[in-house]
Amino acid sequence: MRKKVNLIAKKEDNLSILESIIKSRNIKNVEEFLNPLNCSLTSPFIFSDMDKAVNIIKNAIQNKEKILIWGDFDADGVTSSAILYKTLSALGADFMYYIPDRITDGHGINTKVLLKLKAKNKIKVLITVDCGISNKKEIELIKTMGVKTIITDHHEPPKILPSSDCIINPLAEGAIKIDTDIKDIKKISYLSGAGVAMKLSFALLDGKNFDGLKKEIMLISSIGTISDVVPLLEENRTIAALGLKYINEKRNLGVKKLFEKLNIEKEITSEDIAFILTPRINAAGRLDNPENSLKLLIEENENNLDIIIEKLDNLNKIRQSLSDKTYIEAINMINGPKECVALYNENWQTGIIGIVASKLVEKFNLPVFLMTKVDNNILRCSIRGTKQYNISNILNELKDNFTGFGGHSMAGGFSADLDKINPDKLIEKIHTVIKENKDNSVEDFEIDVDMELSGNDITLDLINDIKKLEPCGAQNEQPKFILTNAKLISKKTIGKDSNHLSYTIQKDDKRFNCLWWKHSITSIKEGEMTDIIFRPEINFFNNEEKIQLITESILDDISEQTADNTIKLYDHRQKEGILDKINSYVEEKNGEVKIYATTINTKKEFEKFIGLKNNILNSYTNVKSLMLFDYPTDIDSFRELIRNTKPKMLHIMKNNFSKNPDDYISLICGMIKYASNNKQCEIDIKTLAKFSGLDDICVNIILELLEKIESIQIIDERHIKYLKAPNHETIHTDSIFEIFEDEFKRINDFKEYLQKADIDSIKEITKV
Repeated sequence: MRKKVNLIAKKEDNLSILESIIKSRNIKNVEEFLNPLNCSLTSPFIFSDMDKAVNIIKNAIQNKEKILIWGDFDADGVTSSAILYKTLSALGADFMYYIPDRITDGHGINTKVLLKLKAKNKIKVLITVDCGISNKKEIELIKTMGVKTIITDHHEPPKILPSSDCIINPLAEGAIKIDTDIKDIKKISYLSGAGVAMKLSFALLDGKNFDGLKKEIMLISSIGTISDVVPLLEENRTIAALGLKYINEKRNLGVKKLFEKLNIEKEITSEDIAFILTPRINAAGRLDNPENSLKLLIEENENNLDIIIEKLDNLNKIRQSLSDKTYIEAINMINGPKECVALYNENWQTGIIGIVASKLVEKFNLPVFLMTKVDNNILRCSIRGTKQYNISNILNELKDNFTGFGGHSMAGGFSADLDKINPDKLIEKIHTVIKENKDNSVEDFEIDVDMELSGNDITLDLINDIKKLEPCGAQNEQPKFILTNAKLISKKTIGKDSNHLSYTIQKDDKRFNCLWWKHSITSIKEGEMTDIIFRPEINFFNNEEKIQLITESILDDISEQTADNTIKLYDHRQKEGILDKINSYVEEKNGEVKIYATTINTKKEFEKFIGLKNNILNSYTNVKSLMLFDYPTDIDSFRELIRNTKPKMLHIMKNNFSKNPDDYISLICGMIKYASNNKQCEIDIKTLAKFSGLDDICVNIILELLEKIESIQIIDERHIKYLKAPNHETIHTDSIFEIFEDEFKRINDFKEYLQKADIDSIKEITKV
């Protein structure tokens, strides 16, 4: 279905394009908006309890009393914790921090953990960051034990506030001094958790010579502000702009090293924070210990940071792989969605289901409720909505079924007791309530676009003009434009994996180079007219500035709808003893059929079959028919194979891959031994991965393990020496083996999916 385009602004004769956009966004103080670096911040002492909070903390420092920072596991909570960590460290405080575990602790304050920390460490002051405003019981309990409490939070407060010693939350009743100017109240009303924590930090550092520290705290606050998707308006805009300035001045070692490791040398923007840094910070909280994310921001040792960054990068890759696996499983469970998608799978990861829910909303344009089981027989649900349904209202109607819930119009979540409610019954209730709450006045499948442009409007001056809207984010998005009736001149795929579309269009006698990330095909033919939604950018090439249109959507493109018909899938996974027949078939087709077989074991099976041996796919090239005898290691590898071979027919063959991790360690060791004896130790990681059926990450871990137990010696990137056979009993007790098992399970799970999933489900993931 073609999306309806909602044009937000129109070109006005007396206004520039930038001025028209600003007018459409209802920005009042234009001068201030366009110069956020020159704007001053409101005083932290406009909060009613700020003086008291500062006195409590300073007295604790003076009396050498233990302070506890209680954080949260997402990027806003982690950055808030880092801000207080750096501040209290600079002031010489005796303090500790605790960042809850997403699964075992949940959001907010966990009573059992808090009481243990109090008893063990003699806590005298509790400071919450990015949480606490909804923890009335917990705050009141800890206060009875003589602990002073300071809540810093930005979430919507309940009607009855906790009786904390201090509440620093711009949304809480009475939190702002009565005589505060209404403009200043408006400025801070959008603050993130990190923004509120920064206010406490600046109050504690007030009057002291900590200019460098204050800039780093602003830097960290900008990360939390951008990550938490709070509106980048008013003071948040200033925080983001100043923080990005200090990020580009490399004032935080961890952030600096992370972007260097990723070979990002350009100026860092809010988009880089949102799509590169934030996912890595959040990955630790979703899958592992969020403390690693905190350490990225507070660690000063470069060697330790190298380890932390590698860990976060690997967790992010695992998060992407788990998200893909969960998405596939969810698609496989859906049977003709109507009002919404509501699914329960007790094996799904709590930290992943929100990401997958968002992807399913994009696919079906329906509200999505994904549920899983956590410890103590509790059901957890992540919800993502659409404009036609108010999730907050729906949750309120269903609240009697929950042990806890929260959310807003477009997203939310809840928990429920599985001893008291059956997931299937709950799903029925969700469908019933959803059906009654659809707002039919809201347009379905609508996409907001700032303005329609002509070809002559798109100039370098325009791009430099709209850069003045930076930093962009929530409620100040990067402008999107539409070109209508543009002619497609040419198209080709680019990138290492040929997974991006580069094409040229013509409009009003002007030609533009365009790029559509993560799209490799379009149904639009050269010479045809189309409408495209895009963001214009400047591309520097050969020291020359050129305009490039970054594509958001090609409105007449039907490649996604036709992808199902492009590849025909054939299922041979249950067939035994058919290699003779397959070999004859391949020989008859005279090169039309290519064989995907990479592992030593599969190639050994082909020894007697000349047709199979001679038609193994050795490099990516377009093929008419592809036979999958070995299975790729993950969904990305699978899609890369499909993108780069573009088969019309895909045959899924039986694959007897081993499910025993020890077999792969022995195989890797055997290949290294062969190279040592016959090839002067010449062998590399990619060869080992290809021949074993693993990926580079897994092979790297195996090599690290084998070198540690002195079975091999890694000479350089292309040479490994075999020393002795590994002792598997010794291997199993090593901590590195546990890491390998986790990575192996990730690969094995995807191969098992290809081995067992129905063909329609596999067809879904061939859409690239």
